[in-house]
Amino acid sequence: MLTDIELRQALQQTLDGLASQPQALDDIWSKQSHIWQELGWQKSQLSLWLNCQSAVEREENTGLFSLRTQDRATADNSSQNLGDILLDLVVELKRPLPVKLALNKLPSHIVATEGMLKSAVQEHPKLTMMGPLIKLA
Repeated sequence: MLTDIELRQALQQTLDGLASQPQALDDIWSKQSHIWQELGWQKSQLSLWLNCQSAVEREENTGLFSLRTQDRATADNSSQNLGDILLDLVVELKRPLPVKLALNKLPSHIVATEGMLKSAVQEHPKLTMMGPLIKLA
């Protein structure tokens, strides 16, 4: 079983792979099939996730997925440190933030689970968990 950090890295690697060359859904699926199995995703869910990524575009004629040219330079930041995003949310709300609410407030290009958020909080020096709440350390 992969950790949340490993899953996040695998999703980021999937996006990074699109920066070098466009890829078909079948190729993306087969290259990291263990990741999709771990997430419990079917190929249609992978396609949905790719189509929801603001930095990814799908070529109409070929169906190949690629990173938008203007987004290639920022591909490494497409999953900006999750802890920093959570810190911004807590500071913006000026109060502890329930994990479930944090999931709903994440930017649309961030794919995360509750476990991933909790891991990011534990790794971040300015955040801590207090029961189901994310708060400033």
